[in-house]
Amino acid sequence: MATEKSGYKRKALPEKVRLEVWVRSGGRCTICNRYLLDGALANKTIRLGELAHIVGQQSTAGSPRGQNDLVERDTADNVMLVCADEHDEIDAPENLDVFTVEKLLAFKRAHEDRIKHVTGIAPDRATTVLRMIGQVRGHEVELTRQSASSAVLTSGDRVPLFLESYSRHGIEIELRHVLGEATIDLRDVPGEDGANGEYYRQAKAVIDNVIDNKLNEGISRDQVAHISVFGFARIPLLVYLGSRLDDTVPTDVYQRHRHDETWTWSEDEPAVAFSAHLDQDVPPDEEAVLVLNISGTIQPGELPPHLAGLRRYRISPVEAMASPDIMRHRDSLASFQERLRALFSDIEATAKRVRRLHVLPAVPLSAAVSLGRVHDRHVHPSLTIYDRTNGGYRPALEIK
Repeated sequence: MATEKSGYKRKALPEKVRLEVWVRSGGRCTICNRYLLDGALANKTIRLGELAHIVGQQSTAGSPRGQNDLVERDTADNVMLVCADEHDEIDAPENLDVFTVEKLLAFKRAHEDRIKHVTGIAPDRATTVLRMIGQVRGHEVELTRQSASSAVLTSGDRVPLFLESYSRHGIEIELRHVLGEATIDLRDVPGEDGANGEYYRQAKAVIDNVIDNKLNEGISRDQVAHISVFGFARIPLLVYLGSRLDDTVPTDVYQRHRHDETWTWSEDEPAVAFSAHLDQDVPPDEEAVLVLNISGTIQPGELPPHLAGLRRYRISPVEAMASPDIMRHRDSLASFQERLRALFSDIEATAKRVRRLHVLPAVPLSAAVSLGRVHDRHVHPSLTIYDRTNGGYRPALEIK
């Protein structure tokens, strides 16, 4: 049906073209990604989208971007699916210098390429996204669904699921939200700096609540086949989270990168390898120390006095400096995990008397989660995870 836009009559597009544009767009707005078949008021399926020409349908001044030399204009390559308001905005005369042909074509290509990629992934490539959002010394970072989704789609061939019920796989751990029927905002709990054990007790309870009552329930029902973990919280809590994840479920752990503030793995950066060292070779006792110099360096003089005389292991980068952004490549994280496994195996073989490892971690977020995942509480020594406070390193929590 002909419509009025910018003072001229538009011809109705052929039904074949209309169908092709809707399919290529996945029923979603090319610009804002809104799903355009769901009515919010009557809760009925209804077409809310409009088909907008990139190069105007007519070659007149009244047809937005119409004075382009494109010959065939009523084609799926020159039409994009958009929301009604956005259609008006991109065609407004005062916006034509912003919404150029090149800009709209870029929107269209990126959106349709993403829809084709996502819909081409097999159903068994779905991943359940688990976000843990907390504070570190009073600070938070951006960890939205959109940033996690972008990281999963960019870094691999999986589809992230964020919906709210277990038939739809959405899980989040809000470290300032909800334990049972009580509302807990950890930003206001005294001791977030690590000096107060009550903070860790309450935070662990939140993690346990979600893992036990949501994630493990979904796993037992075969509704969770893969997990993608995004975590921002104090390092001991990330280790604890990793220790609570089911090691029978394939899991990807993501890292927040300081240099660009994203969670997407880089394929351009070289992978970093890691090595283990026995820094203090004293006869094995029931306790030993593990220092992780990955994101920074912990000097021997910084160890608490009661740890100074114990057998001491260290993991550090090979041919690279310890730095906060050392985990830019996902293979760096894989190398760290392999080195941890090898070290735990070595302790089991050569220092069987060791029953407890005091862990001082200077590690990126993803490495903290991986430490908890690699540790096998049935085989390996118990872990006492330390946190750095104004008074030095103090025990924060135990993984027995």
